[in-house]
Amino acid sequence: MSVHRMEILSGADRRRNWSKPLKERIVSETLEPGVTVTEVARRHDIDRSLEPVAE
Repeated sequence: MSVHRMEILSGADRRRNWSKPLKERIVSETLEPGVTVTEVARRHDIDRSLEPVAE
């Protein structure tokens, strides 16, 4: 039997409010040699399929 975790967000907490310095740090982690986007996304609990939104 396989168990999957699902988190449903609603209301004001539905979207995270990431600071610009934090977003820059997360993106810079993906540029390190040998690091994959998938592992950085998992480390920060981000779905790797999400595209960044320009500010």
